[in-house]
Amino acid sequence: MKFLDTLIIAIASLKSNIMRSFLTMLGVIIGVMAIVLLVSVITGTKAQIEGEIESMGANMFYIYPGNYEFQSGPPGVYTVNKLRRRHIEMLETRSSFGAMVCAEYDIMGLIAKYKRESRVIGFLAGVDANMPEVYNWPVDYGRFFRQEEVDSARRVTVIGETVIKNIFKGSNPIGKYLTLKGEKFKVVGVLKSKGKMMEMDMDNSVIIPITSAHNLAGISEIMQITVKIPDPKNMDKAILESKRILGNELDKKEFSIITQDQMLSAFNKFTSVLSLVTGAIAGISLFVGGIGIMNIMLVTVTERTKEIGIRKSVGASFSNILSQFITESIFIAVAGGVLGILFSILIIFMIAPFVPFPLKASNASIIIAFVFSTVVGVSSGTYPAYKAAKTDPIYALRYE
Repeated sequence: MKFLDTLIIAIASLKSNIMRSFLTMLGVIIGVMAIVLLVSVITGTKAQIEGEIESMGANMFYIYPGNYEFQSGPPGVYTVNKLRRRHIEMLETRSSFGAMVCAEYDIMGLIAKYKRESRVIGFLAGVDANMPEVYNWPVDYGRFFRQEEVDSARRVTVIGETVIKNIFKGSNPIGKYLTLKGEKFKVVGVLKSKGKMMEMDMDNSVIIPITSAHNLAGISEIMQITVKIPDPKNMDKAILESKRILGNELDKKEFSIITQDQMLSAFNKFTSVLSLVTGAIAGISLFVGGIGIMNIMLVTVTERTKEIGIRKSVGASFSNILSQFITESIFIAVAGGVLGILFSILIIFMIAPFVPFPLKASNASIIIAFVFSTVVGVSSGTYPAYKAAKTDPIYALRYE
């Protein structure tokens, strides 16, 4: 029997009970959709975050309290923070590579007030006066605070566009006073819009001198030191020099130096684990779909026992019966795979404009999903097809 004839018979058999055929496909459809959608989301998120990390600049590294090589959690979690402002001065004055050093102390979830308006801001960052140059985040209008204002812990602030929209209702905030923890800070500048970074609205931020942030918090710790080297070629040497400078006062367990490559490596490890987990979930969905196909095909074999007997009595061979039932299984799985891919592409097309990262169906995920659905069809249909092909024609003709 030619393949085309087998396919026509298989389709005719499936059309005789369309609803059951579709419900059998449903497990495959869901499994394929899970593969395509999850891979697309992970790939899009990964591309977005990698782009954000790379946009920070290849000539920057970060110093944190604690050392991730000696503890199970992130740097600074299980350690006494011994980073202080004098370490900033040491790193800057002793650098052989023209390092620009910016200290940072962040306060999350703070409420900012102006007259009767009050909102929780994304984060308050206490920084040094050179933050715009180090972070490549310039002021849009107004000005950034000066070093003498940092040294004297002046209550001045630079804010983001979201803060203007939420608290100042779009009016010019320059010269107005923003209240933070009961202290009034004069707005002297507005930062250029930066959008979202790692799902955080960077424009919903308030920037103040780090000394003023220390006064608000009542401590003198530094959460992060960012070091920018003018020439990226000197990065490795600058890191070794920074370790040596800090090592004069701190033990190697009391600080960490993390580069952009290390950040990307850590993120890639996380996405790899996430991909394995989501792949397992999608695989389970396809496995369940395969069980559904096998179950229905076994029922079909039982229902069509007499038909099998008639076909064998008029000359249908073992291979004819085997190929017919395997073809039906493959058709169900492949049709389910195609529908799953089409539904996934449609969903991605509909939601892509509303997500904060690039979202598109990757060719790899489509190919993987299609191959898996075909394998499911072959593997789940083999046993029912073999059972049908081995049916005794005498027994089949007597079957009621």
